[in-house]
Amino acid sequence: MTKSERLFTLAAMDLAADLDLGLDLDLPDEAILIKLHGTFMVIAWLLFASLGDAVARYFKKTWVNERYFGGEAWFLYHRVYMFFTWLLTCSGFILIFIDMDGWQDNAHSVLGTIAFGLCFLQPIFGAMSPPGHPRQVARILHLISGHVAYYLAVINMFLAVGLKKSNLTEEFYGWFAGALAVHIFANVAYNVLAYMTRKKAAQQSEEADLTRDDSYSRWRKVTLLAQMIALLAITVAIVVLIWRA
Repeated sequence: MTKSERLFTLAAMDLAADLDLGLDLDLPDEAILIKLHGTFMVIAWLLFASLGDAVARYFKKTWVNERYFGGEAWFLYHRVYMFFTWLLTCSGFILIFIDMDGWQDNAHSVLGTIAFGLCFLQPIFGAMSPPGHPRQVARILHLISGHVAYYLAVINMFLAVGLKKSNLTEEFYGWFAGALAVHIFANVAYNVLAYMTRKKAAQQSEEADLTRDDSYSRWRKVTLLAQMIALLAITVAIVVLIWRA
């Protein structure tokens, strides 16, 4: 064994002494990693994921004259929102594994791991663009896996309330339900506006002007702003409560 190999082995042994799927860290608050995990997941899924889903589904015919880095505005907004969703989810997942003393055999751990796996793969699914029919399949896979990941993540927040180590009170059920309700109501509003847009387009005889936003785009923007403000307020309230717990 060479000198470098011996040094690497000693370093690995030192790391193994401190790591038991959890690091023996001297932290001022023993629950700080759990609180960071919860904070990151709440911001990622209740705020960024909801907004990223909305702009991708309902805003492709909005901001049509705005281009950023050679691409459409909605696509940039979607990527920014989902990048932070991905980054915070990966960070939160790593933090909880640092804190955990081995695998926790409960529904929260199982659903969380599945949601993390789907989230981690989302950029790959989104970047897949094979020619022909497989491209449509890739888009459907990206859409379905994203929605499954979102609802699994939100369900997992409800499950976290029942965990002793989370130290979350039952009032968190109401906050999580409120964020989910905002997401659902916003989607209902977007679908109503989409229906009204299609109905108005069908009544017009002239061809659609591709250089103009779809009808009711202003109302879509207002709905997005209301969704953003409501989710931001709920997210901030939940994060404050997490750190007070």
